[in-house]
Amino acid sequence: MIWTDQTHFFAATDCKHLGRPCPAAERMIAKLAEAMTKAKPLTQEDFEITGTSALDGCPRKCPAQFVASHDRIRLYCGVGEDAPREGLDQFADAILNRDGKGFAAGALKSRPCALMEALPKSAEARQAEQMMAL
Repeated sequence: MIWTDQTHFFAATDCKHLGRPCPAAERMIAKLAEAMTKAKPLTQEDFEITGTSALDGCPRKCPAQFVASHDRIRLYCGVGEDAPREGLDQFADAILNRDGKGFAAGALKSRPCALMEALPKSAEARQAEQMMAL
C-alpha cells in the first residue's frame, strides 16, 4: 500500500498474519514521521533514532524495530531488538527500493512479518501539492 500525508510518502507491505497492512504499524510510522518533522529544525541532518516497541493495537502484539532519520524512516514488524539491522535493511531495500538488489531472505535470522517506510517529501513536491489544491 502507498499513501502520503503533508510531509511524507509512505509504503507498506501486507502483514503476513493479517493479509493487509497493519493499522497499528501505520499509526506508529505516521507518529514517527510527525516526530521527525517536528525535530528537524532542532536537530542536525545526521540525527537518527532507533528502537523497539510493541505495536499498540496489533492483534498479535508484535514487537517492532524502527530506525528514523531525516532521510528515511523504516519500521520492521515482528522482529525484536536482537534482529540485526543490516539484514533488515537489505531485505527492505530489495522490496522497497527501485534500485534495490536481490536478497536471499532465507539468510535473515529474523524475517519481518511486515515492513513500512516513510520518505520525506521534497520542498518542490509540497509546493506542487499546494498549487494543485488551489
